[in-house]
Amino acid sequence: MSDGRKRLSGAQYKALAEEKRRKIQAVLDKTQNLKNYFLTKPTNSQEQTDCSESEDLEVVSVVPIPIPPDNAVNAEAVDTVTEASSSSNVESACPSPCLPAIVSNDPADWNINDDTINYLMSLPNEICQNTDEDFSLTKIVNGGKSRCLTKNVFRRKLANGEEQPRKYLIYSSSKKSLFCIPCRLFGGASKMATEGINDWSNVNKILNLHENSKEHAKSQVTLLRRRQKQNQIDSLLCQQISIEEDYWRNVLKRVVAVTKKLASRGLPFRGTVEKFGNTNNGNFMMCLELIAEFDPFLATHLSQHGNPGSGKTSYLSSTICEEFIDLMSTEVLNHIMTEIRMSKYYSIIIDSTPDMAHIDQLSVIIRYVTNNGKPVERFIGFLPNVGHKSEDLENAIMSKLEKHNLELKHCRGQSYDNASNMSGCYSGLQARILNHNPLAYYLPCAAHSLNLVGVCAAECTREAVRFFETIQNLYTFFSASTRRWEILLSSLKPGAKVPKRVDGTRWSARHDALMSLCGGWGDYLNALTTIEESISEKPTVRAEAAGIKRCLNRFEFAFMSVFWEAILERFHSTNKILQSVEIDNGDVTRLFSSLISFVKALRNTTMFETYLDKAKEIMDESYDNDRQRTRRRKLFPDENMDGDTILTGKEQLKVETYFSILDRVMVELEKRYEAYDSVFKKFKFFFTLKESSQEQLIESANYLQQCYKDDLEDVFATECLHFAELLKETDTKHEKCTLSNNMLSYIRSHNLEAVFPNVEIALRMFVTMAVTVCSAERSFSTLKRLKTYLRTTMQQNRLNALTILTIESDITIKLDFDSLINSFASIKSRRKII
Repeated sequence: MSDGRKRLSGAQYKALAEEKRRKIQAVLDKTQNLKNYFLTKPTNSQEQTDCSESEDLEVVSVVPIPIPPDNAVNAEAVDTVTEASSSSNVESACPSPCLPAIVSNDPADWNINDDTINYLMSLPNEICQNTDEDFSLTKIVNGGKSRCLTKNVFRRKLANGEEQPRKYLIYSSSKKSLFCIPCRLFGGASKMATEGINDWSNVNKILNLHENSKEHAKSQVTLLRRRQKQNQIDSLLCQQISIEEDYWRNVLKRVVAVTKKLASRGLPFRGTVEKFGNTNNGNFMMCLELIAEFDPFLATHLSQHGNPGSGKTSYLSSTICEEFIDLMSTEVLNHIMTEIRMSKYYSIIIDSTPDMAHIDQLSVIIRYVTNNGKPVERFIGFLPNVGHKSEDLENAIMSKLEKHNLELKHCRGQSYDNASNMSGCYSGLQARILNHNPLAYYLPCAAHSLNLVGVCAAECTREAVRFFETIQNLYTFFSASTRRWEILLSSLKPGAKVPKRVDGTRWSARHDALMSLCGGWGDYLNALTTIEESISEKPTVRAEAAGIKRCLNRFEFAFMSVFWEAILERFHSTNKILQSVEIDNGDVTRLFSSLISFVKALRNTTMFETYLDKAKEIMDESYDNDRQRTRRRKLFPDENMDGDTILTGKEQLKVETYFSILDRVMVELEKRYEAYDSVFKKFKFFFTLKESSQEQLIESANYLQQCYKDDLEDVFATECLHFAELLKETDTKHEKCTLSNNMLSYIRSHNLEAVFPNVEIALRMFVTMAVTVCSAERSFSTLKRLKTYLRTTMQQNRLNALTILTIESDITIKLDFDSLINSFASIKSRRKII
């Protein structure tokens, strides 16, 4: 249906649109660019070259732009942040980042744009002229004569003899030339602005001509005016932007402070409600509310922007908090990686555990040596659901190292638990890593190995099994009922300990349970007697109490408690030392050797009688075997019992229990000891430098040098002889240098790395070798605190970030506020870099 109007064709519509676009573009081409009001770059036209100096000054003068009275910036607007600025969107309110994050000191590398110029103009001091560079590298030979740049060029000698510094000059180390700073920044066309000069024979003549040129004078005036911000057309705008930036920076400093404290303590952040004033708003908002009670600035901010709603700027939301957690964890991880690369050598520690969400978390720990010569073990993340096959573990570890640019050839050790998928000598993880790097020696966890020795000993005889089962039954009996636990507490004397469980995952569980038993033996018997004689208890409970009481009243039980107290006390003390981060393979070898000697010293009749006397102080000597009828075996024809040996209760306790336990402990210790001694033999001569002869020292040093051909030079043996003489002369300090990490610290604290470089490398590799997975076990404790049953939906990235900040809290608390805020601003800013 037509309305009578003439319709254009599609081609005619396109022609009209094209004509309209050309008209708009013509108007835009005639419009002057806004940049010209702030910076006018000189052109190469002949008309501008021939103009007078006064005209040049007019060209670069700032053109005032009239500001409407309604939009004028008054003094009050400069002093305070207006309400309009507070209601701006998130992107506009975000603090502006540093104009470039880093500007090179080399003028040849400058990217000339407004950001670079603004950054250089905002420097509090003069731009560095690089006068401390090595000017001998600028030597040029011409006509048989050599010339190079000297520092005298940076000073101008006047006709009256006075000297003035040439602050406009700057040296480029990459070009080995001199540049003019003003001409380089503000569009100069001379060689000193584009390529630099290196004609040192005529340098003074060139500089004199350049100083008197109109181009240099105009660039100098432009530079001076750009430095005087109060003369800029946007001075008030810049001042207000700076005030607003300071305001939001102060807000973010408080947010970062709270985030650091909560993350370093492993505390949860968010609550069920994200509103200030609500009691369920979580620890993050609660801490901000607490600070606001004593901080008027934050109190005002919370009152104005506390609950702004979506689309409003406050920087107090959980989103901002999560972004800072990611930033801080990245900073901590970068700091760790920087230290590892500086140390060069490292060891890997691996262990896994399931979390509350039933996800298997593989903990990755890196051990290395810091600048002070002390070893540290740093957590670098959890790997979820890697699997338990050695091939899967190998791929996961290789990917993790590659992600952080850590070369496997610098790995000098690996330490895992004694599981077959880890420690297998043919297809275990350690064997697969050795295929990539034969110098990554595997050392099983020393603390775990010592714990396995105790487990094997506790299960090797019938009497030992019965002893620990009785202790466990004692704990289970009392802890199963609050009524029984109350009776036990009422029977305990002040200072006595309650029963502890034996089959716990803690390595010291047996020791703690036995110590509690020895300290409250009589009190436990009184509590059991009370329950046994109570008519209000069920018959099954009374019978169970009577059975445990009979076990405690056995003389064999008393002997085992005295005997195991001595064994476990030594094992527990050694185990605590083995869990230290600073322990090395030398310490482990000596500790295992001392335990072997200790067990050998116990295996004699004298020590057996000593423990019997202590047991007699607890109860009268009476053996179960003496009260039982002796079983007689069936005799065959023509056979008698003349050659049979019948043991008494005491002899049976000595032979079948006491000696059997000690023999099993000794065998297990010697087997574990060999794993550490095989590696320790290569470095053993370091611990006997004072006593070894020169021949022995040279032989041992040469053997170690052959093992590490790519790390140690041929002069290693000579350095060792020199180092041994140094230790002999410093008798008072030698006692402090008997351990490997102390020797390494001694070398670094006295700046002897240049004197003993190969000795320092050998000691660094030895100290780097990991001998325990206790740091991985500690990361599991942090995992249990962070990922509770209320936080099972936590994502893996956030879990890793929080775990890193919590475990490496010593690095977290040292993070710089301004650096974090600048990184945050650079991420949030939408400014386009030209």
